[in-house]
Amino acid sequence: MTRVKICGLTREEDVDAAVNAGADAVGVISGFPNSPRAVSISRASSLFSRVPPLVTSVLVTTADALVADLDAVKRAAPAAIQLYGSSFSPQTVRRSFHARLFRPYSVGRRMGDDGADVLSRVGDAVKGYDALLTDTLLKGYDGGTGLTSDWSVCASIRKAIAPTPLILSGGLRPENVELAIATVAPFCVDVSSGVESAPGVKDEAKIRAFVKKASAAEERRVEQ
Repeated sequence: MTRVKICGLTREEDVDAAVNAGADAVGVISGFPNSPRAVSISRASSLFSRVPPLVTSVLVTTADALVADLDAVKRAAPAAIQLYGSSFSPQTVRRSFHARLFRPYSVGRRMGDDGADVLSRVGDAVKGYDALLTDTLLKGYDGGTGLTSDWSVCASIRKAIAPTPLILSGGLRPENVELAIATVAPFCVDVSSGVESAPGVKDEAKIRAFVKKASAAEERRVEQ
């Protein structure tokens, strides 16, 4: 079953919309001051308080932000942390915050954009992490580019890191998520800008459409 993560949530009504649509995980971004979707750790904690049991709360943040707000992150109590930067070992983060840990991993829009040896590096990249999240490589960006990566490479990465789960992100939207799932067969699909009406403002109808399309793609995979 392909899971769905709705990321970049900034408002209570957007958290509710994601949960009511059937999302398996919700993501809140903190520690990226230039992002229109970034909120404070205290705000993230408030948003996470609306997340019911069995829906995973994911804090998307940086190693520097964790250092600056250790106690606040512990109070926010995310179920998982999507961590950018390498100031902490995976074991330290897991022990300190009692959270699952996702490793972001950038992939080019075409094979070769990030080097032909991408598959040889990915095995080391995922060690100690609970999942690997592929996003699109773009100079000057850590993630959240809104661009699609090379899905054929992502499919190869999924096979290379198995049984570690792969989360597919980057440029997903209701119109292409079915093809993405058919091509990559990820554990989870992650969407942010693809279900927005404006940066940081989610569109409830688009969220419902995304979850519905992802479910439909999964049903076709099972039938085949």
